[in-house]
Amino acid sequence: MIVFFLIAVPVGLAAQSRRVRTGRAGMIGEKGVAVTDLRPGGRVYVHGEYWNAVSDEEVASGAAIEVESVAGLTLKVKLV
Repeated sequence: MIVFFLIAVPVGLAAQSRRVRTGRAGMIGEKGVAVTDLRPGGRVYVHGEYWNAVSDEEVASGAAIEVESVAGLTLKVKLV
């Protein structure tokens, strides 16, 4: 039993400190590419998928972007 807990407890603690990888929280901070110009809306390619996106600044097609937030199926992005 002691050997089990000596292995299981550190593994469990490490899992608790990892970054979220799924859902809305997992999208924040992801990097991608603008597929169309964002003036203020357009399309981006992030995490292997095409998304509708908006930005506070004008983003040219092909520019590197980063996800700030997720609202429904629309991402709010900024230039990297």
